[in-house]
Amino acid sequence: MKRKQKQHVQNLDPQQFLQESLQRFEPMLSTQEFGLLLEEVHKPLAPTFRVNPLKAAPDLVQRLQERYHWQLSSLPFCGSGYKVEDSAATAVSQTAEHKLGHYYIQEAASMVPVELFDFPAGDAGLTLDLAASPGGKTTHLIARGQDSGFVLANDSSAGRIPALRVVLQNWGAVNSAICQFPGEKLGSWFTEVFDRALIDAPCSMQGLRTSESHGTRPVTEKESLSLAKRQTALLTSALQAVKVGGQVVYSTCTLLPEEDEGVVDAVLRKFGKSVRIVNVAEKLPASAAGITQNGDQQYLPDVAESLRLWPHRLGTAGFFACLFEKTAPLELPQQSAPARPLERAGFVYTAHALEAKISQQLLQDYGFDLAATLAQYDLVLMQRYEKIIAMPQKLLGSFGELPLEYAGLLLGEASNNEFALSHEWVSRFGSRFGSGKVYLTDEQAENWLKGEDCFDPVVGSEEKGKVFIVCRQDGLVLGRGKALKDRLKNLLLRRLA
Repeated sequence: MKRKQKQHVQNLDPQQFLQESLQRFEPMLSTQEFGLLLEEVHKPLAPTFRVNPLKAAPDLVQRLQERYHWQLSSLPFCGSGYKVEDSAATAVSQTAEHKLGHYYIQEAASMVPVELFDFPAGDAGLTLDLAASPGGKTTHLIARGQDSGFVLANDSSAGRIPALRVVLQNWGAVNSAICQFPGEKLGSWFTEVFDRALIDAPCSMQGLRTSESHGTRPVTEKESLSLAKRQTALLTSALQAVKVGGQVVYSTCTLLPEEDEGVVDAVLRKFGKSVRIVNVAEKLPASAAGITQNGDQQYLPDVAESLRLWPHRLGTAGFFACLFEKTAPLELPQQSAPARPLERAGFVYTAHALEAKISQQLLQDYGFDLAATLAQYDLVLMQRYEKIIAMPQKLLGSFGELPLEYAGLLLGEASNNEFALSHEWVSRFGSRFGSGKVYLTDEQAENWLKGEDCFDPVVGSEEKGKVFIVCRQDGLVLGRGKALKDRLKNLLLRRLA
């Protein structure tokens, strides 16, 4: 019987599968609400995005509306989130601001999990993102903490690490690092170390709304139960990793109860004396209570305090989230984390003389105070061959020997007694530079972002060899350009052109 069911599921086209899967949710809603759900899931999702507070100008939203003739409305559950009501003139993914990391395109419901956390003013402490790639929620965690704490972004898949790295570089994060381990192990390696942890768990993606990143596909009962087993292990790891009093958010982009309330119920039954669900209903403008019964399965009453985002109530994709607080230690075994000192990976502290030379050059050429920025974000300069990297002190203090895939932010490269700033540093901190800038017209800027050199005389011939910070005429930092005899050479990264 199960083999026939699996074969039937595999033979369904996406629309047919959606129609059949919707019937499963009918008992969970009133007749009227189920009718609203049926209507909503066939509507296209409006584009939504989050502003990057690390880079964006305070008036970015106004500029976007004026430049691209968009109609924007703020999202009630995310202070930095906006819905694009009308983007017919210019697609949200085709702007210079998006390419340069001033906002991140993200489905609205996916913004809810990180908004559930409490972030203290000042130092945001240590945050663990247990299944981070492609990085949307990681950038949200960094933004919520104003890049003042430290975020360790982990993903178990080696193939997903490059995308995560590019996203964090484009966001301009300095206080973050990436590692690649099974998320189930991190709790036993770093027991009661983190202030908060997010597990946006791998799931069946049954959010009932199709988007570029979340398609509709058939899922068997066996697959869903297998996912639930792993999700429970990942949530357990996250709870073990946080301090007593710390917070954990568990989320999925599916509405299947086995992967949502079922996982929450399993954890409460196992660790009920050490964890509790925090009621966050006031953070949403519509009712989103979790269910307490799934067919013959009865869940604990507290499970109702989780959030089940039905598409028709908020106009989003289907989503699930739950905020936990750890109230006591979990009685779970601990293990030693793998170790590889940074020195073995080729990292050394940057010599004082070289750091002083770089600081003097940046102050003289660009009016930029490197020492003040390093102090503000609690960073230290380390060198790996020719690369100079601003590394988080919190990383070195708590995770200095953990094998990493990427950490900090590239400041630049030092070779042949010369230092060259990186695009990543200029993109993040270029707005702080007081000099050494050139400004392009809108047309020149458009061509520049295509990778073209600028042949118009934006700099004089006497500046030959100097690297300028290139800006659009409204101040948007585009990157770096080197003055040659007859043009300004484009130093934009290939992945951006």
